[in-house]
Amino acid sequence: MGEGFNKELSFADYVVNQVCPDNKFLDEMAEIIPWHELQSYFNGHIKRNHNKPGRPAYPIMLMFKIHLLQQWYDLSDFQAEFQINDRLTFRKFLGLAIEDSVPDSTTIENFRHMMEEQDLGKKLVKILDDYFVKIGLIRKEGNLVDATFLRANSKPHKKNPDKNSDIDAKYGHKGFGYSGTINMDKKSKLIRKTNVTAANVLDFQSVEEVLVGDEKEIYGDKGYAPARETLREKMPDCIIKIMHKRQHGKKGEPTPELTPKKQEANKIYAKERARVEHGFAVMKERFKFKRLRYRGLERVAAKFDSMAIAYNLSRLGFLLRTSCA
Repeated sequence: MGEGFNKELSFADYVVNQVCPDNKFLDEMAEIIPWHELQSYFNGHIKRNHNKPGRPAYPIMLMFKIHLLQQWYDLSDFQAEFQINDRLTFRKFLGLAIEDSVPDSTTIENFRHMMEEQDLGKKLVKILDDYFVKIGLIRKEGNLVDATFLRANSKPHKKNPDKNSDIDAKYGHKGFGYSGTINMDKKSKLIRKTNVTAANVLDFQSVEEVLVGDEKEIYGDKGYAPARETLREKMPDCIIKIMHKRQHGKKGEPTPELTPKKQEANKIYAKERARVEHGFAVMKERFKFKRLRYRGLERVAAKFDSMAIAYNLSRLGFLLRTSCA
C-alpha cells in the first residue's frame, strides 16, 4: 500500500460503514487532531526511499495513527496488528478499506524504533505545543511541574546489579525504574514538555530539563524546593511558586515548623499544583500505563513522549467540546 492508495469506497465498505459500531472517542480524534500540521512535519523531516525494491511503504500517517492506538489502548506491536484486523472501529479511524492489508507487527515495531532513533516524540510534543498556543488553548498564564514513577519492565538482580536486564533503570524511593517529569499548562492541563531520568535522580535535579522558557509562573511540590533559588536566577521574570519545605534543625533538636506565612502559601500552591496529577491519572488509569513495556532510557523516554502526545490529543477533544458547549 503506497502513499496514494485509492480511497473510493467499495460496496463492501459501504455495508461495513452502515453496521460499524460508533466509537465516539476515535471519531472525535479523527475529526479534531491537526493532521495537516503533523503531515507537514513528517513530509519535511522523514525521508523515505520510494525507489526501494519490494512492497511500497505504508503511508507515514497510517503508521502514526497506529502508534496512537497503541498508546490509547495499551497495545503491543503484535496486539495492534491483531486488533486492527479484528475491530472495524480501528479500521475506520485508520482509513483502511475492508480489503486493504494491515501492517504486520514487525512493520509497526520498525516505525516505533524510527520514532525512538530520531527522537520524534519530543519533536511532536513541541509541534503540538506550538499548535495549542496558536489556537489559543495555551495562554502561558502558569505552568505546573511534577514527576511520576515509571516502574521498570524487569526486576533488578538482587545479588549482582551488573546482571540487570535494564541497565539504565535505578532504584528510587518508590522502587526500581525511571522518573518521568512533565511541564503542564495550568489552565488547559496540556503537557508542554517532558523529560525522563533514572529513578535515583531527585525531582529538583531535572526540573531545568522541562522548562519551556516562556513561563510566567511555576508551581511545584516540596520536592522542587532545593531548586527554588536556581530557578529564580535562571528565570528572573518568572514567579516561582514552589511549596516550602521544613528545614532540619541542629543535631538533637526538633525540626522547626514553617512560619504561618509559608504554611498559608503552601495551601494556596498545593491547590493549584494538584491539577498536574490529572495528566498522570489519565496515563496510568485510563491508558493503563502502569508498567513499562520496554527497557533502556532511550526507549522509555520515547514511550513517555508518546504517552504525552496521546494524552494531549485526548485532552484537546475535551477542551474543544467544552468551549463549544
